Amino acid sequence: MLYVLAAQPLASHLRRQCQLGVIRPITMPDGQPAPVSHQHADDTSLHVLEPRDAQVALDTSIGLFCAASCSQLNAGKSQAFLVQAQPLASATVSTLPSISFITGQQTIKHLGVRLGYDMPAACHQTFTGIYQAIRAKVRHWSARGLSFSGRVHVAKQVLAASLWYHATFQRPPEQLLQQISRQLTRYVASAQHQSQGDAAVALAQGNSQDSAALPASAPSAALFPRVLTSSLPPAQGGVGLVEVPTQIQALQAKVVSRLLEPERLAWKVFQPHHLSHAPQASQLAYGATILFSTASTASLHLPARLMGYVTAFRALQPHRLLPVNAMPAEAILNEPLFLTSKSNCHSAPQLHIAPMVQHPQALTACLQSLLLALPLPWQAAATAAPTAPPWRQGHSASGTQLIQNTQTGQQHSVSPHCQLLQAPTQAISISGPMHVTPWDPSRPWRGPAQQSAQSTVALYSQGRLWGPEHLSWGVWGWGQQPAHQLVVRQASQRLRLIQARKHGILAPGALTCQPRLLPSLGSVLTPTQVLQALESRWTASMQASSAGRARLSSDVPDSQPAWMALSRGRRQHWSQRQLQQQAQQQQQPSQQPQPHHSDRAAIGDTVDVLAPPASHPQLFEWRRVWELASAAYFNRQHRVLWWRILHGCVMCGAFGAYIGRATMEQACCPYACCSSPNQPQTISHMFLECPMAATVIGWLCRLWQAVTGHLPDASVATILVASTSEGHCASDALLQTWHRLRLAVLHSIWTAARIAASSTHTSTQASQSSSQSHLASKLALKTIVSMIRHDWVKCTDDVRQLSGACSSWLRGRDPSMTLQAFRDLWCHHDALASIHTAHTGTEDKLELVVNLSDMVPVQLF
Repeated sequence: MLYVLAAQPLASHLRRQCQLGVIRPITMPDGQPAPVSHQHADDTSLHVLEPRDAQVALDTSIGLFCAASCSQLNAGKSQAFLVQAQPLASATVSTLPSISFITGQQTIKHLGVRLGYDMPAACHQTFTGIYQAIRAKVRHWSARGLSFSGRVHVAKQVLAASLWYHATFQRPPEQLLQQISRQLTRYVASAQHQSQGDAAVALAQGNSQDSAALPASAPSAALFPRVLTSSLPPAQGGVGLVEVPTQIQALQAKVVSRLLEPERLAWKVFQPHHLSHAPQASQLAYGATILFSTASTASLHLPARLMGYVTAFRALQPHRLLPVNAMPAEAILNEPLFLTSKSNCHSAPQLHIAPMVQHPQALTACLQSLLLALPLPWQAAATAAPTAPPWRQGHSASGTQLIQNTQTGQQHSVSPHCQLLQAPTQAISISGPMHVTPWDPSRPWRGPAQQSAQSTVALYSQGRLWGPEHLSWGVWGWGQQPAHQLVVRQASQRLRLIQARKHGILAPGALTCQPRLLPSLGSVLTPTQVLQALESRWTASMQASSAGRARLSSDVPDSQPAWMALSRGRRQHWSQRQLQQQAQQQQQPSQQPQPHHSDRAAIGDTVDVLAPPASHPQLFEWRRVWELASAAYFNRQHRVLWWRILHGCVMCGAFGAYIGRATMEQACCPYACCSSPNQPQTISHMFLECPMAATVIGWLCRLWQAVTGHLPDASVATILVASTSEGHCASDALLQTWHRLRLAVLHSIWTAARIAASSTHTSTQASQSSSQSHLASKLALKTIVSMIRHDWVKCTDDVRQLSGACSSWLRGRDPSMTLQAFRDLWCHHDALASIHTAHTGTEDKLELVVNLSDMVPVQLF
């Protein structure tokens, strides 16, 4: 606070010197002077026109500030940078000895970002240091025995977090970006040995089917989905793994989306200037609307950094939120006429703008043909008589800019940030119409449609009506969100979904993923069919190959159903593909290249590319299953087990043999009481068909029958995948109870199976199955009773007061639970638990009675 009180007079004195003409500032493209100083904490930067102006600022304002605050300028740490040709720097160094100018390949570090005359070299130097720091952090965290989700969290919050600040300013070089992504992938895949590092990365990236020689035992990455699948949010089948390229794109798209907001900032003046003076649109001055146009980014010839911003924003594939027939007349008139995709306007001629601007007659004829190709509502709006604009710009007798509301007559002055301030009424000369936008200055990303009753809405001048700064709010966006309300988390998820759709991980229109070990299929399957397909591949590979070989691209016999066949062949090496492309180009006759006017299709601009079609009920079933599997009320271990079951990554015997981690004997069920002696231990056999599991599953079904009166079917769709309709659950509370009981029993069976597999006594007698059923039943009972008592504590006590810390420090979900909510969960028909009132002297006390132990089929105690 003391530093702010001392630094504020310095900025005021610099602005005063600028107003008096002592210091000449940089003139921005709109003719306004740029701020002469920027203060960020204890870093102060001066922006002046010439080096002698910097010397004047040091001698006057900076010297006065040092004398008044008893401070001293550290000339050794101060540097200067000429924003022009590099040879001029060496010519001015001798004339200004008090200022150290950088020359040649030297760089200046401004707010952590290196700047220089060779920006690619400065960018490479910045991200090389970040890459070395990430490698050191990877070595540090690799020594910790973290789980898969723990490594995902460290990769996102520790490793990749050191990259975002600099990557927001400029995209890293592609080679360094690939190396950083590879480091994160190797760490998450837990491949610490160099011998298995490349195989694990290839496996995690989904290229295992292309690898000709994998190790005999597949790395630990085989137990998890590929990187792109894991980068999806939990509600769509992933774990939220950070995906560096898409996250960088989302951050850069956020930067350029600020151009859609009305606040006036100095840096927002330069970028619209570059967009308006692009070679392909220089005669039309499109401004920020070029973000939604079909102009090719390669033909714009923008600066490298701005080109990256525009490319990142377009990668989100924005679409129209309003149908063409529902757009208001003002939004229709604000639509650019050239370089834009228009629905029902596919027959519009390809326009060469520069020659037509020089020949008005040709331009008039082309405009008439283009207007006839527009939709009928647009033609009516374009040919109708214009209405009187509600806001007009004028100037007072003293030359002050004023904006007047033509309906009320109220006049407003314009603040430096373009906000309208009420002004006294006076005589003004009207010059032209203006566009005024209501906005909430406290939350820049929240538009007028999302204003709350407590927020203050201000009026902002957005420039002249139908000018390059005028944008129609709510016309463009993605999903249901307008384009000016871009949120980085949602944008990165959208980019991952688009990329997953491009690589075939997402079915057309789907918002879910398929397991990595399942080949890309031509049709969409239900979760039950996916699990059955995986188990069929495991069983077929056990019969067609020997033990000890990784079967990530197993040779499946032709006896499988047609819908389980591979939809594409093995990928070829890049050199072979390049030779084939060259041969095809030589065979084809030479053709004149057609001008490319669009980076995306010009049709269907009102359709979201991620909108699921209504003709695939399997997609909605997958979405419902993934959203349910990511529910926060599940125990973490139970949620992880169900996630692995849906992905087909449970380490059962058949899966272990499929990836080369188990022999043929270990792939079979270890219990002699099974139906066949060499029964493969698949997921459905381990949890449903095996006599050890069937006893516990039968108890679960009978227990649920006592709760609701309905006996559920012990099938894959009901018990493992839970993709069937829960018609037996009369309420959402019962639905939650059913899934919590189901996952508790499945986790108990899984724990008992792992204990049996790690036991040194390999008895195959039927008594072992009985003992494992006994163990699984005890574990299930203990888990369910623990869940009931845990919820009871949330009803009777505030757990936030039991931690010994300030309750306001604890964030997240509300840990409290009402008594009625507990009754709905566990006290239905008093089959699981009941609540009784005990009279203890002066007050009554509620007591919990657990009735679950009366229904366990085996002797527990």
